[in-house]
Amino acid sequence: MDQHANQPTQPRRPNGRLVACDPCRKRKLACDHTRPICSRCRKRRQDGGCVYPVARSKTSASRSPLPSPAPSMRVSSNQHMPPQSGEGSPALISDAQAPGAGPGYLGPTSYCSVIEDAENSLLLLQGLDNIPSQCESVVNHAPVEGVRDIMTARLREMCLTALHNVPDPSRGVFLRAKQGSSGWIRPIAARVARSLYETYGEYFVNRSDASFEELARRLCINTSRPFSDDEPDPERWIGQFLGENMRWELLGLLSIFWDFTPGKRTALWMGKRSAEFDQGFRTSRETLHLCCEICKEFSHGNSMMLYLTQRCTIMDSMTVGDANLIVWRSHAEAVSLTTFLGFHVVEDRDRNQTTLTTEIKKRMYHHVYTLSMIVTSFTGRPPLLSKRFGRTALPLDIQDDVLFSDTNSLRKAVERLDERGWNTDGVIYPSTRIRARAILASIREEILEIALSNNPVATIDTLLELRARELQATSEFPPWVRFDLHDLTDRTVPAEIFASRLLIRLEHLQNLFFIERLLLRYGHSDKGDLLEVSYELIWTDIDRLSECSNDCEWLVMAYAVPGGGILCLELLKPTLHIRPHRDPRITRSSIIQKLSLLVGYLNWVSPSGPNGDLCNDAKSVIQRVLDQTLNAAPSVHEPSAVFNWDFSTQVDFDFDLLDTFDWNRPDFPSGQQSNQ
Repeated sequence: MDQHANQPTQPRRPNGRLVACDPCRKRKLACDHTRPICSRCRKRRQDGGCVYPVARSKTSASRSPLPSPAPSMRVSSNQHMPPQSGEGSPALISDAQAPGAGPGYLGPTSYCSVIEDAENSLLLLQGLDNIPSQCESVVNHAPVEGVRDIMTARLREMCLTALHNVPDPSRGVFLRAKQGSSGWIRPIAARVARSLYETYGEYFVNRSDASFEELARRLCINTSRPFSDDEPDPERWIGQFLGENMRWELLGLLSIFWDFTPGKRTALWMGKRSAEFDQGFRTSRETLHLCCEICKEFSHGNSMMLYLTQRCTIMDSMTVGDANLIVWRSHAEAVSLTTFLGFHVVEDRDRNQTTLTTEIKKRMYHHVYTLSMIVTSFTGRPPLLSKRFGRTALPLDIQDDVLFSDTNSLRKAVERLDERGWNTDGVIYPSTRIRARAILASIREEILEIALSNNPVATIDTLLELRARELQATSEFPPWVRFDLHDLTDRTVPAEIFASRLLIRLEHLQNLFFIERLLLRYGHSDKGDLLEVSYELIWTDIDRLSECSNDCEWLVMAYAVPGGGILCLELLKPTLHIRPHRDPRITRSSIIQKLSLLVGYLNWVSPSGPNGDLCNDAKSVIQRVLDQTLNAAPSVHEPSAVFNWDFSTQVDFDFDLLDTFDWNRPDFPSGQQSNQ
């Protein structure tokens, strides 16, 4: 028997979300909807328990009815929603049946906040339960675009193109391994792929426009239905998009994992992508974007759509480069949807009461937040997301499979966590990476606030405190998360674990890089600390990065190139001949070797590839610095040989971030600056 069969049906808002109890609504606090009394009221020892508003019942002549839970929310994973018409074909629903778009998350300063306070007082004083809130009235009276007449020529073409890109069942059931911070999505993708071909497999065998148009209409209807991101039961949550409930969001999800590459891919990364890989990647990106655009026509926003949006940002960056306007727009859309859904203010609750959907919201928010800091670091543009306005706690460090298990298994996994929320299994899970990177991103935001501010907002003490907190934060990471130099020679360390540790290490070093440069600018530190950090940012053991081979261009460009700029300055304005560095690895010879390897890596990046023009500019500058250094007269250490070179003393890689932070411009006296 369904364990939820005897539970009372909780009222929902027009957007499908559960209605908060009146005490939580009055205080503008997030409610966990627990019956008979929510956790907040339990902590406040609320007399009489929670008071939930009764689902309103109104005549069609007065107000639109509050939508009942969609059928897709009440089916288990092995149940199918009944067809929409008697003939079993996807008849398009009428305007009256189509759900209205909800207002999303509305904070305490929203337009209906005061009205809701008045409504709550009225309910408590008069016991009325049939007065809609201002927010719900707006939704109920808003004009709703039905699904009957939306199959325009443009939308039809988009739907058919996306469906024609779907591989046949023999290939589509196999998904690529996709490592990264969103590993929780793979168990969903595996179930969706099986369900798609079990339910609609014949459509992808016949592959006719007529059958695809029929399927497209059904997917549009499903996508227009409310999707609950508050459903605590994993099977019911997944049941919202399995079988007959398939939605465009999930078709877009599968496009990330399908291998569209014709023929067989080579296992090793050879620097430049093959034509076959590019063709498959373009198909994957096209399908993902098409599904996102179709979802915008029907979906009211949900976690699956947010995942697609942030994946668009990543795939766009792999196509046009990270500084491109396309990437900035897709990133802005991901941030907008994150705050629209309210994922930035997920209420922290007792960890033993956590659910699948709560953890998904936490992971999604911190993934988008980290991505925002990374994009801002590269471009030097103001961040689009700030922790000042978010209170979502870090996700618990739980294995992905456990999230989708029963309540007892999830509770046992939570009990094994340490007091800070890290796992005690000694394993780097996807949640482990998200937590570690989000902690570093939080400090990165404070650094960016200083570096990008128009007015001086920091002191040397502030920067030293930032550096201390950065070092303290990484020292508190579990031992299996921290990078160890012995990993370089220990081939027993799995490539995925090695890549995760290295990525966290590089982001930590980049924080120190920014802090040390700012300290130099404020006149506190010496060049030695910055030189050491820059030296370590240039990664040479690229053969260990098989797990992130497609990201090698990014790793070289985002971390190694800025570090290379500082090493170039050391060659142009040498100090090691006066005072050897405390790290014996850092010598003039080793710096030249590092930069030579970096030039070799940059040669692998095609000028037409993502960030290719930026990498080509950096390669040109580094080569000229090496030529100047190695071809100079024996008196290279004399000041005249240092500054009298045949091009500008500005080591300008044409990176917006580097220009903004002025990292790579030598601190020469004004009389020695170039006039260019």
